[in-house]
Amino acid sequence: MLNWMRYIPEGTKDVLFDECREKIRIEKLLRDSYINCGFLDIISPTLEFYDVFNGENTTIAQEKMYKLFDNQGRILVLRPDITTPIARITATKLNEASFPIRFCYTSSVFRVNESLFGKTNEVTQSGIETIGINSIKADAETIIIGINALRNCGLKDFKIEIGQAEFFKSLIEELKLSGENKEKIRGYVEDKNFIALDHFIIENVKEYSPSSLKAIKELPKLFGNIEIIDKALKLTNNRNAIKALENIIDVYRLIEKAGLASYVTFDLGMIQHMDYYSGIIFRAFTHGVGGYILSGGRYDGLIKKFGRDLPAIGFAIDVDSLIIALQNIGHVNYKKDKHLVIYYTEELFNKAFQQAVTFRENGFVCELSLFDSEEETLDYAFNKNISMVISLIEESQIRFYKYTKKWNHKDFESKYLNNFLEEAEKLYEE
Repeated sequence: MLNWMRYIPEGTKDVLFDECREKIRIEKLLRDSYINCGFLDIISPTLEFYDVFNGENTTIAQEKMYKLFDNQGRILVLRPDITTPIARITATKLNEASFPIRFCYTSSVFRVNESLFGKTNEVTQSGIETIGINSIKADAETIIIGINALRNCGLKDFKIEIGQAEFFKSLIEELKLSGENKEKIRGYVEDKNFIALDHFIIENVKEYSPSSLKAIKELPKLFGNIEIIDKALKLTNNRNAIKALENIIDVYRLIEKAGLASYVTFDLGMIQHMDYYSGIIFRAFTHGVGGYILSGGRYDGLIKKFGRDLPAIGFAIDVDSLIIALQNIGHVNYKKDKHLVIYYTEELFNKAFQQAVTFRENGFVCELSLFDSEEETLDYAFNKNISMVISLIEESQIRFYKYTKKWNHKDFESKYLNNFLEEAEKLYEE
């Protein structure tokens, strides 16, 4: 029987050293983008009851969730998304809160991706939720923050595609279709499958509104710049559908005034989950990454599931995909620190420790050697690509080593070397 103790589950990965450091840096940049706009940190449990994610207003199929049982036999899941737990927290823990309230987070979510295609089953998501207000300002602010968060991480060449869930819902309601057939049409439109959509409408739609049917048949083609919205307005006289399109225009005008219109395109065939989203929806795409790196929208009905009827809008960024996008354009920050090691004899530990504190306070990465000899310390530094070693062997003498093709050194008498830091800075500049 194979022993799995040396392996990790399929769809997971170990993140080490420089890659780990870069991921933490990106997460911090994203968090700073949110905090500076007035958002508050929140962390939900990794384990939730399955019931939290079960029901109509969920975007995750139950077979995609990792399930287990607690000691009372109740079904638990590893958190498959973060928005739903935030909805639960809002409805059950924030009775005295002043709304609107802004949340931000960076946490792992767990979803079973059977085919993977480069996806992992543990994904780091970073995002925001604005809860308690339904307004054009909130819609526009959410998209603007998403754009600026990506820009703050160094990504410039990307597009935010904007759609409107109510536009499709308003049109489809007039076609008198079953829930199953509505879902089929949604799939054809989202996949831009023109032929299948035409055949399905001919074979299944007996009673319909001509204008709504015409608009639905054109939906897969309605993507591009702002002129697409004008074209869609001419395709229907459905009042709610027109209102949804006007909502897109109003949101876009605010984004335009913020000077960010160049990042925006439109896709009225972007429908996503019909029962979940209730207004503006959007996704961000960039070169070299399969799928979207950001996804969000308005979901005014979700919190009602937990006992409070509150509007909400938010987005989530796939941090791992964002890092891949940054790597593709060479925008990673594997910055080499000023790094040194201090070797010392046992009787000089206090002096070595105090000098290490000074170096760390002034921006150096400073290790205290764990070896018993200077030679072993130099070998260690060489193997770790650390170019400086300070050796404290005698109270009266200090030796600075600098590696440039080979180890070179300078000896100093302690009484003439009051500032280790100054000498180390000089050697780094040489």
